Amino acid sequence: MVPAEVVLDRWVRSELRGPKGFEAYLGKLNLDRLASPSFASFLALIQNSMNEALRLEGVNASGGVEHPPFHFDYLDVNQDVINAHAFQYGGFSFIVVTMPLVETLWRACEELCTAPATVRALELNPTTLRPDAVHGLLLWLQLAFVISHEYTHHIHRHLQEAGSGPAGMWSEFLDDVARGSIDYQAQEIDADGYAAFLVLTHLINGERRDSALEQLGRPDATADLADRILLSCFILAVIGFFCVFPPSDIDRISIYRLTHPPAPVRIKYLVQVVGMWCSFNRPELQEWLNPVRLGELRRAATGAIWGTANRGAWNAQTSFLSTADGDEYDKRLFEAFNTLRRDLA
Repeated sequence: MVPAEVVLDRWVRSELRGPKGFEAYLGKLNLDRLASPSFASFLALIQNSMNEALRLEGVNASGGVEHPPFHFDYLDVNQDVINAHAFQYGGFSFIVVTMPLVETLWRACEELCTAPATVRALELNPTTLRPDAVHGLLLWLQLAFVISHEYTHHIHRHLQEAGSGPAGMWSEFLDDVARGSIDYQAQEIDADGYAAFLVLTHLINGERRDSALEQLGRPDATADLADRILLSCFILAVIGFFCVFPPSDIDRISIYRLTHPPAPVRIKYLVQVVGMWCSFNRPELQEWLNPVRLGELRRAATGAIWGTANRGAWNAQTSFLSTADGDEYDKRLFEAFNTLRRDLA
């Protein structure tokens, strides 16, 4: 059997580069060619751990949806192409991210991990804090969220209505932002929600818990405090991911043409999912996860990544969403999401 990475590389070189918008794709990224050996080793560690988790995943974990075996990898491009894709080809279910996306998240996490607001929001101890370790954890969380998000596109069969590119290929970010729809946005909310459940479970209830606390310099934290720190870290990382892309101008017409809901809307739905996760797994965290705490985490993420540069655009989005047109949009998005969930069931 031809290895998944070979199938992927051959397909990118022979077929993916043909369609418009994919001319910059070169093939599977060779991590050995990265300038920083330590960064290459870190990305290889993430890839190996993700592929091991995907290898152990079965149809029961995916809600009974049968699919070819999964493989996660990085793609090499010769332009600043920031994207993630999900598709099936050659007997595999592929999840791939371009190297510019990884580098963008790396820079965002670098800003997050050194911000004083992050130390306060995560209740970290400055005397035991290692910024590089926090940096690595935040990037791991963001990539785990992206990979789980693309995994959801696979198992919830969003690929049947994929965006640009070859048939059946889901491209997370489209060049033409006006090609979206309310149904497309509902799929993104669905993928965000399931990804949050998967990553939170692994981080707080699973194998990642002890190592994450070690990276945060809080291995001695009590169980309750550890839960709060890890939950805060997850929320901070994901809000940071949402904020990587500057907010766009929206109005009563253009908002329905977006491929993804505006960041304030994605954060709102994320918080709802986190609350559900807590109700099932850590009921005591529900009261702690209040608007004051969430506001602190949001300000820490947006302040570190945006500073003051995009504050006006963010305020314009939140102002629109509080209008009658914004309420109508929220209602239609919720209806589309409920329809999607009924169809999946």
